Amino acid sequence: MSQGLWAGVRPDRYLRGVGDLVYFSIGPRRGLRRGTSALAWYDRGCALEAHDPAAALEAYQRALAGRPDLADAHNNMGRILHDRGDLAAAEGHYRLALCSDGEVALYWFNLGVVLEDLGRAAEAIRAYEQALARDATLADAHYNLARQIEQAARRSGDEIMLFRAVRHLKQYRELSRALG
Repeated sequence: MSQGLWAGVRPDRYLRGVGDLVYFSIGPRRGLRRGTSALAWYDRGCALEAHDPAAALEAYQRALAGRPDLADAHNNMGRILHDRGDLAAAEGHYRLALCSDGEVALYWFNLGVVLEDLGRAAEAIRAYEQALARDATLADAHYNLARQIEQAARRSGDEIMLFRAVRHLKQYRELSRALG
Protein backbone atom coordinates (compact mmCIF):
# COMPACT_ATOMS: atom_id res chain seq x y z
CA MET A 1 0.00 0.00 0.00
CA SER A 2 1.12 3.53 -0.61
CA GLN A 3 2.02 5.95 2.14
CA GLY A 4 -0.44 8.64 3.20
CA LEU A 5 -3.81 7.88 4.65
CA TRP A 6 -3.12 4.17 4.96
CA ALA A 7 0.37 4.50 6.39
CA GLY A 8 0.83 2.10 9.27
CA VAL A 9 -2.39 0.16 8.60
CA ARG A 10 -1.90 -3.52 8.11
CA PRO A 11 -4.08 -4.77 5.23
CA ASP A 12 -4.70 -8.14 6.88
CA ARG A 13 -6.30 -6.42 9.91
CA TYR A 14 -8.37 -4.07 7.78
CA LEU A 15 -9.73 -6.81 5.58
CA ARG A 16 -10.50 -9.06 8.52
CA GLY A 17 -12.59 -6.25 10.08
CA VAL A 18 -14.55 -5.81 6.87
CA GLY A 19 -15.11 -9.55 6.65
CA ASP A 20 -16.53 -9.55 10.15
CA LEU A 21 -19.16 -7.01 9.04
CA VAL A 22 -20.37 -9.38 6.35
CA TYR A 23 -21.21 -12.01 8.96
CA PHE A 24 -22.59 -9.60 11.57
CA SER A 25 -26.29 -9.95 12.27
CA ILE A 26 -28.40 -7.43 14.13
CA GLY A 27 -30.55 -9.91 16.03
CA PRO A 28 -33.76 -9.18 17.90
CA ARG A 29 -34.55 -5.69 19.07
CA ARG A 30 -33.55 -5.11 22.68
CA GLY A 31 -33.80 -2.11 24.92
CA LEU A 32 -35.09 0.24 22.25
CA ARG A 33 -38.38 2.07 22.65
CA ARG A 34 -40.49 3.87 20.19
CA GLY A 35 -40.66 7.59 20.80
CA THR A 36 -43.32 8.78 23.20
CA SER A 37 -46.15 10.46 21.35
CA ALA A 38 -47.16 14.08 21.86
CA LEU A 39 -50.47 13.00 23.35
CA ALA A 40 -48.70 10.70 25.81
CA TRP A 41 -46.53 13.64 26.92
CA TYR A 42 -49.66 15.78 27.23
CA ASP A 43 -51.35 13.11 29.41
CA ARG A 44 -48.22 12.89 31.54
CA GLY A 45 -48.28 16.67 32.02
CA CYS A 46 -51.92 16.51 33.15
CA ALA A 47 -51.07 13.78 35.67
CA LEU A 48 -48.10 15.76 37.04
CA GLU A 49 -49.74 19.19 37.32
CA ALA A 50 -51.11 18.77 40.85
CA HIS A 51 -47.94 17.57 42.57
CA ASP A 52 -45.02 18.54 40.27
CA PRO A 53 -45.74 21.60 38.09
CA ALA A 54 -42.11 21.85 36.91
CA ALA A 55 -42.23 18.30 35.53
CA ALA A 56 -45.65 19.03 34.04
CA LEU A 57 -44.21 22.03 32.20
CA GLU A 58 -41.45 19.85 30.78
CA ALA A 59 -43.97 17.24 29.67
CA TYR A 60 -46.09 19.90 27.96
CA GLN A 61 -42.99 21.27 26.23
CA ARG A 62 -42.24 17.79 24.89
CA ALA A 63 -45.84 17.42 23.77
CA LEU A 64 -45.63 20.72 21.93
CA ALA A 65 -42.32 19.73 20.33
CA GLY A 66 -44.20 16.84 18.72
CA ARG A 67 -47.44 18.72 18.04
CA PRO A 68 -47.13 22.52 18.16
CA ASP A 69 -50.88 22.81 17.47
CA LEU A 70 -51.89 21.01 20.68
CA ALA A 71 -54.04 23.81 22.09
CA ASP A 72 -54.76 22.17 25.45
CA ALA A 73 -51.04 21.85 26.16
CA HIS A 74 -50.56 25.56 25.44
CA ASN A 75 -53.50 26.41 27.69
CA ASN A 76 -52.21 24.24 30.53
CA MET A 77 -48.69 25.65 30.21
CA GLY A 78 -50.19 29.13 30.33
CA ARG A 79 -52.04 28.26 33.53
CA ILE A 80 -48.91 26.92 35.24
CA LEU A 81 -46.84 29.92 34.14
CA HIS A 82 -49.62 32.25 35.30
CA ASP A 83 -49.60 30.57 38.72
CA ARG A 84 -45.82 31.07 38.87
CA GLY A 85 -46.21 34.76 38.09
CA ASP A 86 -44.75 34.67 34.57
CA LEU A 87 -47.66 36.60 33.11
CA ALA A 88 -46.12 37.50 29.75
CA ALA A 89 -45.25 33.88 28.98
CA ALA A 90 -48.71 32.78 30.13
CA GLU A 91 -50.33 35.30 27.80
CA GLY A 92 -48.23 33.97 24.93
CA HIS A 93 -49.33 30.39 25.53
CA TYR A 94 -53.00 31.38 25.85
CA ARG A 95 -52.73 33.21 22.53
CA LEU A 96 -51.05 30.18 20.91
CA ALA A 97 -53.89 27.99 22.21
CA LEU A 98 -56.35 30.40 20.59
CA CYS A 99 -54.40 30.27 17.32
CA SER A 100 -54.83 26.51 17.32
CA ASP A 101 -58.50 26.56 18.36
CA GLY A 102 -60.18 29.93 18.76
CA GLU A 103 -63.60 28.45 19.55
CA VAL A 104 -62.82 27.26 23.10
CA ALA A 105 -64.34 29.61 25.67
CA LEU A 106 -61.91 28.54 28.40
CA TYR A 107 -58.91 29.76 26.39
CA TRP A 108 -60.53 33.18 25.99
CA PHE A 109 -61.41 33.25 29.69
CA ASN A 110 -57.85 32.41 30.74
CA LEU A 111 -56.52 35.08 28.39
CA GLY A 112 -58.90 37.55 30.01
CA VAL A 113 -57.65 36.69 33.49
CA VAL A 114 -53.98 37.17 32.56
CA LEU A 115 -54.73 40.41 30.72
CA GLU A 116 -56.56 41.65 33.79
CA ASP A 117 -53.56 40.74 35.94
CA LEU A 118 -51.33 42.61 33.49
CA GLY A 119 -53.49 45.71 33.99
CA ARG A 120 -54.91 45.71 30.46
CA ALA A 121 -58.59 46.06 31.35
CA ALA A 122 -59.94 46.90 27.88
CA GLU A 123 -58.31 43.81 26.36
CA ALA A 124 -59.52 41.69 29.29
CA ILE A 125 -63.09 42.87 28.69
CA ARG A 126 -62.84 41.86 25.02
CA ALA A 127 -61.45 38.45 25.95
CA TYR A 128 -64.26 37.81 28.47
CA GLU A 129 -66.80 38.88 25.84
CA GLN A 130 -65.25 36.41 23.38
CA ALA A 131 -65.46 33.66 26.02
CA LEU A 132 -69.13 34.39 26.61
CA ALA A 133 -69.84 34.51 22.87
CA ARG A 134 -68.66 30.90 22.74
CA ASP A 135 -70.21 29.71 26.02
CA ALA A 136 -72.79 31.95 27.68
CA THR A 137 -72.95 29.60 30.68
CA LEU A 138 -69.40 30.38 31.82
CA ALA A 139 -70.34 31.94 35.16
CA ASP A 140 -66.88 33.16 36.12
CA ALA A 141 -66.59 35.03 32.83
CA HIS A 142 -69.84 36.87 33.64
CA TYR A 143 -68.50 37.79 37.10
CA ASN A 144 -65.09 38.98 35.86
CA LEU A 145 -66.68 40.89 33.00
CA ALA A 146 -69.18 42.56 35.38
CA ARG A 147 -66.34 43.61 37.67
CA GLN A 148 -64.22 45.02 34.83
CA ILE A 149 -67.15 46.88 33.27
CA GLU A 150 -68.14 48.29 36.67
CA GLN A 151 -64.63 49.63 37.26
CA ALA A 152 -64.55 51.22 33.80
CA ALA A 153 -68.03 52.69 34.33
CA ARG A 154 -67.11 54.21 37.67
CA ARG A 155 -63.98 55.79 36.16
CA SER A 156 -65.93 57.28 33.27
CA GLY A 157 -69.22 57.98 35.06
CA ASP A 158 -71.12 56.04 32.41
CA GLU A 159 -74.45 54.77 33.83
CA ILE A 160 -75.23 52.62 30.80
CA MET A 161 -72.02 50.68 31.42
CA LEU A 162 -73.11 50.21 35.06
CA PHE A 163 -76.40 48.67 33.89
CA ARG A 164 -74.43 46.36 31.64
CA ALA A 165 -72.25 45.33 34.60
CA VAL A 166 -75.35 44.64 36.70
CA ARG A 167 -76.80 42.49 33.89
CA HIS A 168 -73.65 40.30 33.87
CA LEU A 169 -73.63 40.11 37.66
CA LYS A 170 -77.26 38.90 37.62
CA GLN A 171 -76.37 36.33 35.00
CA TYR A 172 -73.47 35.17 37.18
CA ARG A 173 -75.79 34.74 40.20
CA GLU A 174 -78.36 32.81 38.18
CA LEU A 175 -75.73 30.48 36.76
CA SER A 176 -74.13 30.00 40.20
CA ARG A 177 -77.47 29.01 41.73
CA ALA A 178 -78.19 26.62 38.87
CA LEU A 179 -74.80 24.92 39.32
CA GLY A 180 -75.41 24.46 43.00
